[in-house]
Amino acid sequence: MEILYACPANVATGGTELIHDIVSTLDSLDGVNAKILYMGGDQQDPCPQEYKEYGCKYVTEATKYDVVIYPEIWANKALTDRACVRAVNWLGVDAYAGHTPVEQRGAFLEDDRILHIAQSAYAEDFLRSLAVKNIYRLSDVLNSAFYEDYEEGQRDDTVLYNPAKETRFTYTLLGELERNGIRSKPIEGMTRQQVIDLMRSSKLYIDFGDFPGRERLPREAVMCGCCIITDKIGAARYTEDFPIPYQYKFERKEGHIFAIVKAVRYVLDNYDDCRKGFNTFRIILRNERNTLQDQCRELVKVFANEIQHNHSGL
Repeated sequence: MEILYACPANVATGGTELIHDIVSTLDSLDGVNAKILYMGGDQQDPCPQEYKEYGCKYVTEATKYDVVIYPEIWANKALTDRACVRAVNWLGVDAYAGHTPVEQRGAFLEDDRILHIAQSAYAEDFLRSLAVKNIYRLSDVLNSAFYEDYEEGQRDDTVLYNPAKETRFTYTLLGELERNGIRSKPIEGMTRQQVIDLMRSSKLYIDFGDFPGRERLPREAVMCGCCIITDKIGAARYTEDFPIPYQYKFERKEGHIFAIVKAVRYVLDNYDDCRKGFNTFRIILRNERNTLQDQCRELVKVFANEIQHNHSGL
């Protein structure tokens, strides 16, 4: 079975790393030859340096294939090439609208032979609201470096956050934390190992940005022993996507800032007890590597059935 997964060239994000991980996992299965189809960017060296470790085979032009998978930013490309099995992998939800003209949105609903792969319960719920039926799940696993055992050391009271997702609300909250004597530190301009080292020496990560899918930094923080506090937007609203105690999720409203600051202070002062509330999430994250393998095997069976239907003219 020849599988192509379309991916933006020279782009290093959580979504593109997941694409490399999925292709690597699919390619490891018997009877499967999976490759990345890099689109745009530098076609001479399209694979980001940090993803070369996945060892993915790739092409820059579509060749013979049985299955093609598109990320949701290119969902409507699945409307073309009806001779093969087509799938859309919803790594997020919100980006689809941002990359698709209004008049073209929802065009995929006209083709019920397109398969839809959801990265999150949020994406699955979104698809069901559109009456999409061919929905399958693929887990989103973290880079293997986050699963390595480490020796627990001293943690400090600095609150970590992602400046790339800094909203006006986050800016206001950070100012209030500072006024209450609580330091914050942005995660930016760091290597993966530097991020890991920082998270393993910190108590808390906060995220009040949008959650178009199961965002990686909050999950990486949990794997590194941090507690996390989030809003209730997008995937963060779903317990299946972010199974953390309810007292660590807040509405993104100005009137809740005082309560959030109080929760931050409580976590910093009672870290050892608060950390226990994230043990279930940590176990789920550890198990997702095996879950991805199993889900890829099941997905290949689905592809095989669809290929047979295509060849039989059904």
